[in-house]
Amino acid sequence: MTLQLDAPPTPPTASSSAPGRKAVSGRRVRLRRLVTLVAVAALLAWATLRAVPSGGELVNRGGLALLDDVAASALHPSLEAEFLTVVLEATATTLALALLGTAGALVLGLAGGLVLSDVAWGGRLPWPVRGARLVLRGVLVAVRSVHELVWALFFVSVLGLDPLVAVLALALPFGAQSAQVFGETFDAVPDAPLRSLRAAGAKRCSALAYALLPGTAPLLLSYSFYRFECALRSAVVLGVAGVGGLGFELTVSLQSRNWDEVWTLVAALLTLAAAVELWSSRVRSDVAVVTCADWSVGRERSREAGGSAGREPSRETGRSAGRERSRSLGGERSREAGRSPRGLSRTTRWSLAMVVPAIAVAWWWSGLSPAGLASARTRELGGRLLSDLWPPALPEGGWRTLTGAAFDTVAMAVLAMVVAVVITLVVGPWATRPRAGRRGADGPVLARWVRRTVWWTTRILLLLLRSIPPTVWAIVALLALFPGVLPGALALGLYTGGILARLVAEAWETMDLGPRDSLLGAGVPRAVASVATMAPPSANHLITYTLYRFEICVRDTAVVGVVGAAGLGVLLGDRLASFDFPVVTSVLLASLLISIGVELLGRRLRRGLRA
Repeated sequence: MTLQLDAPPTPPTASSSAPGRKAVSGRRVRLRRLVTLVAVAALLAWATLRAVPSGGELVNRGGLALLDDVAASALHPSLEAEFLTVVLEATATTLALALLGTAGALVLGLAGGLVLSDVAWGGRLPWPVRGARLVLRGVLVAVRSVHELVWALFFVSVLGLDPLVAVLALALPFGAQSAQVFGETFDAVPDAPLRSLRAAGAKRCSALAYALLPGTAPLLLSYSFYRFECALRSAVVLGVAGVGGLGFELTVSLQSRNWDEVWTLVAALLTLAAAVELWSSRVRSDVAVVTCADWSVGRERSREAGGSAGREPSRETGRSAGRERSRSLGGERSREAGRSPRGLSRTTRWSLAMVVPAIAVAWWWSGLSPAGLASARTRELGGRLLSDLWPPALPEGGWRTLTGAAFDTVAMAVLAMVVAVVITLVVGPWATRPRAGRRGADGPVLARWVRRTVWWTTRILLLLLRSIPPTVWAIVALLALFPGVLPGALALGLYTGGILARLVAEAWETMDLGPRDSLLGAGVPRAVASVATMAPPSANHLITYTLYRFEICVRDTAVVGVVGAAGLGVLLGDRLASFDFPVVTSVLLASLLISIGVELLGRRLRRGLRA
């Protein structure tokens, strides 16, 4: 969830290079790689020194006994009827808040995407429209650069502990992210039908409804269900702000050290996350064959099994080619997937039919009432909050305190990505589903059973890592480590590792095996052929997704900081608790500058990879 959470530039490919780009010599490429390696090594060394100061004590020996208690109670979760009722109600609340937040985000995203889309406007825009779109882009950048937990803390100070807090905290940043993705999706489809309708005299709204939206509907639906997955995880994080749900109950049980309740809540959280991900993946694969890995780099994968995903075409050509191949293979795929003649499976059709009733039930269950937004008290508290936020002021200790917290934030994100990459390298290969022709996919029954068991084990492990919110991981880490950069980095690294390994494993699952099979047919040993043909694209995927997740990780440091780890989040949480809003503004501005700097650096590095 960075400034461009779900649509960073497409991974490096030869086809995406500019046709007139000047050739780069091999010597310059080697020099660039050497400079990059030195810079990364220096950054890692600096972050390590920042996290492990000389002479400082890191391990909290008194907290290690508490970790033993946590592990010992894993086999004895709380199964009392009264507490299980609380868990079921919290699960329903989390699901309802995630659904309502996603619905609000998609409405904002659709409106913002149409405004930002060049295809939707067509032709040269008058300067008032260009100016308004520029302002809108700036507003969307500002909105999505603030973490949803921070939005929730702001809204709590105005609305109190109202379910509307969670819905708005999810809808605003996710809506800003969806607007970016929807705008790029609209611009990636052919605009000839739209221009034809406009030339025939159709009004703009009618032309958009009949020519633009139908062509992008599969991708928009696919992204909507993916966004719901993300909203579910974020709804759990918002429990720290006291808005209810599984996250709130989990935080309370951790703080009161009721470890048996903690394990019951973790089991409920894993069950809910697994059910939603399986259902979402089924629907997404049915409507557009788009995985989470595809959405992370803004592309649609074709329906050909083991097809051109490894070649990764450009956004425009990849999507159009994928749709052409989808149509040519439509009948065969429909028979294989058990689809109806309408082209969608029964699960997908029922899911789409139940969207509106589910939103209505979620609205009723959560007790949502937008009337609080128009009350005199809300207007008074909101106006007071805005006036208190400006002008910004430095925290106690001045620039030294602010810059020190900013450096801790960057160091925490760097070390968190190291942990995440290690998890990906160790677990990712085993979490890749075997395909026909791969070792382990065929062969003796025992070998296939072992490979399938390992695959399910690693997938469950990754689900555990990414389903438990980073705030909870931070609280657990703070039991064994003293507050600082290290426990925050460990918490974020575990959480990010579950997501990064999933993205990379999905990308590896669909790599093109044609070059490897060609070398095997020529008599090259399997190990040599695999390394020669699969190592470069595998490394490309890993680097691309690591850069993408690093941008998000910088933003997520505010979450672990709020619960007492380190960085700008600690300043933010302390100043919010004491209602020192001028300092809060300074902290948010510093976080925004860091996020923009990291995003620009990531773009530069990805451009270097493409070169």
